[in-house]
Amino acid sequence: MKELLGNDLDTAHFFVLRGRAAILRIQPVLVRLSSLCEQTGAMDYLEYFLTGHDNLKKIPYLVLVGKRSNLNLAELRAEDLKGAVLVYEYKVLGMPSRVFTTSDFNGSRAVIAPPAERTRISASVGRYLMAHGAQVVMLSYAGEGNEKWSECFDGSVGDKKRLWTTQTREVGATIVLEKTTDETLAAMGKHTRRNLRYYRRKAEAELGCTFEGDVKSVLNKAQLIELNAASTHPVSEVVLERRYRTMKELDGLFCVGVKTPHGQWMSLLGGRRHHGVSEIDWQMNRGGLEKYSVGTVIRAYLIEHEIEIGTDRLFFEGGTPHSMRNAFISEKAVDIVVAQRSLFVSLLRRLAHWSPPRNNFLLQTLVDPALRWELH
Repeated sequence: MKELLGNDLDTAHFFVLRGRAAILRIQPVLVRLSSLCEQTGAMDYLEYFLTGHDNLKKIPYLVLVGKRSNLNLAELRAEDLKGAVLVYEYKVLGMPSRVFTTSDFNGSRAVIAPPAERTRISASVGRYLMAHGAQVVMLSYAGEGNEKWSECFDGSVGDKKRLWTTQTREVGATIVLEKTTDETLAAMGKHTRRNLRYYRRKAEAELGCTFEGDVKSVLNKAQLIELNAASTHPVSEVVLERRYRTMKELDGLFCVGVKTPHGQWMSLLGGRRHHGVSEIDWQMNRGGLEKYSVGTVIRAYLIEHEIEIGTDRLFFEGGTPHSMRNAFISEKAVDIVVAQRSLFVSLLRRLAHWSPPRNNFLLQTLVDPALRWELH
């Protein structure tokens, strides 16, 4: 692996692609690079994430870390690269802000590099972006981090006009599926096991509900709109439209559901499948059925169904408030944040202090009192 990808970042050469169309053109290269870097599947759904509701508000860039300077992008191979980092630039009033983030909380699909090199490549890309005018850069990647942070930043951040910090977070959102449902549930708490079985039986006995493993082929837009309007947590029309469109148009996306004998959907759950992993993106539960805990019901069916079709793991994008989260395996992500010592960054941090951001992880990190900032 090291011989194939190289690990001498001092001789790295950077190439930057801007915009969704340019990035998508080299997706096959990124898919191959992900496989070489032990991140199989990380770039399989590149278009899906590039066109996410929040990411559409930002400008995407792909920073390629090449082995040499004379790379021909038209003939680019994964073997020509040491790594690649996908970042998004925030826009303020429609204008570029020079604030960049990987927009990848779990750190699984933005920094593509061999495990032993992710820290150095991330720091190197951070240096490159800062040298080209960035005000803030936040890069997140999967792994345990590196105890020798100072060594990385001595050579990667540069002068005394910049601040940097790092943190390692627990981001586990994966459940391992065993050969049987009983074996899988055995890893969960007694209360969770009881509820998964109890509420499924209750819904079947009192509502006559059934499970549909391939809703994608039968669901129409009117049905999705109706369930959303009646759901416990309805989403906006824009988000709903994207769910429906991507589910129908993109290969690998799936939807399962639970319905009544009259064909009314009680719950729908959608996501992506690849390489033995089913990634859950969203769920919609009909309101007024709280005593049946339909969110638990569909999860009970889901576990059984995924085991039957040979899935190895379930991954819940963004985690889940359900008690089955206690069965998540331990996974970690590392954040590297570099910021200019500028008036702009000072004002940005003050604004975040005055109005704490609820859904912006970068701003939350900038004002996190637990983090120690170093000067370089």
